Amino acid sequence: MLCRVSPVVRRRRRPRGWRGLGPWLRGRPARMVWLGVAGVAALFVLWTGWTAWSAAQDLDEVERSARVLRNELQEGDPVDAAEALERYQEAAAGARGHTDGPTWWLIEQLPLYGDDAEAISTAAAVLDDLGEDGIPQLVDAAELVAARSFNPDDRQFPLEVIASVGEPARESEQAFDEAATALEGVDDGSLVGPVATSFEELRTIVLDARATLGSAYRAAELMPSLLGADGPRDHLLVFQNNAELRSLGGLAGSISRIHADDGEVEIREQEGTSHYLGRDRPVIPLTDGEQRVFGPALGQWFMNASMTPDAGRAAMFAGAWWEQEIGGEVDGVFFVDPVAVSYLLTATGPVQVPGYGTVSSADVVAKVENQIYLTAPDLAAQEEYQNAVAKAVFNAFSSGRGNPVAVITNLVRGVAEGRIRMHSFVDPEQETIAGTEIAGELTADVDEAQVGIYVNDALESKMTYYLTYDADAVARSCSGYAQEVVGSIRLTNAVAPGTDVPPTVSGIFPGGRFYDEIEPGQQRLAVYVVGPAGGSIDALSLDSRSFDPVATEDLDGRPVAQVVTVLDKGETQEIEFELSTGPGQTGPVELDVTPGAFPGSSSRTVRSSC
Repeated sequence: MLCRVSPVVRRRRRPRGWRGLGPWLRGRPARMVWLGVAGVAALFVLWTGWTAWSAAQDLDEVERSARVLRNELQEGDPVDAAEALERYQEAAAGARGHTDGPTWWLIEQLPLYGDDAEAISTAAAVLDDLGEDGIPQLVDAAELVAARSFNPDDRQFPLEVIASVGEPARESEQAFDEAATALEGVDDGSLVGPVATSFEELRTIVLDARATLGSAYRAAELMPSLLGADGPRDHLLVFQNNAELRSLGGLAGSISRIHADDGEVEIREQEGTSHYLGRDRPVIPLTDGEQRVFGPALGQWFMNASMTPDAGRAAMFAGAWWEQEIGGEVDGVFFVDPVAVSYLLTATGPVQVPGYGTVSSADVVAKVENQIYLTAPDLAAQEEYQNAVAKAVFNAFSSGRGNPVAVITNLVRGVAEGRIRMHSFVDPEQETIAGTEIAGELTADVDEAQVGIYVNDALESKMTYYLTYDADAVARSCSGYAQEVVGSIRLTNAVAPGTDVPPTVSGIFPGGRFYDEIEPGQQRLAVYVVGPAGGSIDALSLDSRSFDPVATEDLDGRPVAQVVTVLDKGETQEIEFELSTGPGQTGPVELDVTPGAFPGSSSRTVRSSC
């Protein structure tokens, strides 16, 4: 019997390559491959996660060290500040290392987190750069300032020591300027959550530090000359009274002439501006814009010199009044208000005012701006007291009272809030001051977007001691190389209903100008909204009641709208506005607000919308 043999079936060989791996991939080895791929992916996730966590840890340490460093600098302890700087530098270098490599680059490519990662990388680089070049100079300067040799001694200022601070301040300003440029180059429109908040805080800190360092550098460069290193100097110290507000800060009341010669300073003369009554014509010619906006009263009364918000023009009025009424040329004018004096007294401690008791940081504003009008109805007595306070505090400062770091810190605060302003009639000195915060310029520069909100007492009273307010502005949109800015100011009369207010404070005297119009305790205010050069004020309202059309005047190239209003006791009102900047003003918007009789200020830099 023949057996049938089945033919041999030969499997066709599959081609080599990926298509030939099908059965293998479908088996156990496939799981191994995919597990391997998943393992690599997990390792990548872990690695990037660890990198991000490490960067976050380093940045947290940078923040902690920076806070300690700031506190040590403010306390005037350069040794501990140097130790805090070392910790800061180590952490900042670590943060930069973790955010400056291929792993972080890959994170920056992620669709949801890439912008945040890029901003963090920029911030880490900026912080590291400042740790190497910028902050160390501050520690060096603090070491110079902390030495008691920096303080004046018996009205003699150490000119060489003051000048020595200039170079580290200049180098630090340059480093912070570069940092600000790097941060401003980041498009933060897509940043979210904590990253957006922290980035904005860092940018604000750097911008504020740059402005402060610029002022410090120029002050160190300028102070020897102001103190008489190049020959005798005479300056007016104008003590502004916020209880009767003017655009620059307050009524020009107590005036002192300070004489400086080779670092030695003293008050030679003092006057009260009420002694110099109104003139038929302004003490110096007004510009057409000043005449339209403020009227002749700006130049007809010594005390109205600060009605203009421009410190340079206010100084010209004050200087002209002094020279024409009292006699003697002056080299410049300082404007200081009682709130700035209260800051200084936190550093010097209470000061004895001969014949009047003491003043301290806690009570000097109340005593100078309010209590004297309650207890001394005679105008001459009021001004004598204010002159006495000005002289006593100046003498304490010039004799070297107080920790030098605290003195400088509080003077810087006064400048930043617009409470200390200075203008020099010596051209090289003014060129150094120009463009800094202390110059207090109402700029007509068509490249700068400066918005002003200026408050004036329009009652001839001392009622704005009771006025509180806060202002704000936002750059809402950018179109055609110009920005739309919206803003507001909320004004509150803090006098409680039912409170009796005497005529020396209320300004309401029988037969007086406002006797039949204003009740004692009410406030009558004139608020000026000033737009940037070449811009326009497009909308204006008071408590949602619109002014249509908006009436504006031209203040030497800048649009100005005025709102006059009366505040009842306890009442709050809000003025809102919309304006357009001039063409090409696409940078940050500078909001300038009259400083009031309370600490703090609404003046600030507003982010550009372009």
